[in-house]
Amino acid sequence: MIHDMREYVNYLDGIHKRTMNYVRSIPNELLDWKPAEDKFSTGDLLRHIASARLMFLGIFEHGSWTYTGHDRSKGATIDDISDYLEACQIKLTEGLLKIGNDALSKKVLTLHGHEVSVWRILMAIPEHEIHHRGQISTYLQMNKIDPPQIFGLKIEQVEKS
Repeated sequence: MIHDMREYVNYLDGIHKRTMNYVRSIPNELLDWKPAEDKFSTGDLLRHIASARLMFLGIFEHGSWTYTGHDRSKGATIDDISDYLEACQIKLTEGLLKIGNDALSKKVLTLHGHEVSVWRILMAIPEHEIHHRGQISTYLQMNKIDPPQIFGLKIEQVEKS
């Protein structure tokens, strides 16, 4: 369970920074690439991560799930998408700090209408982002681009016992 919103926001900021390392490794030419016609493109995934931050915040601020989409109007270039990701992260962070620790003991409805504690939805935010960051890693590798190492080393560089 999450007990302190500021600590949680600090944790979330670390996840965001690692995602932004991925963003910096993506060339503009890869933004429209997708592994199949019915899948998200690389740009779609990035815009989706950003828009989902606002969707999650909406459940806490307004009690409703609203998704604003991930279309190109939210960023057509990697710089535009980066700005959108940063703006959504700031909005999420400020919103979470504003609702504060009192919200942690409240209940909200899931997308399926089940009542759960706020902290359970908070746990879904990083899980969602990390899931899509994994997809981006795969997209990069499928395009012969080495993804960034989230903690600085490849497993082959870790000393073996």
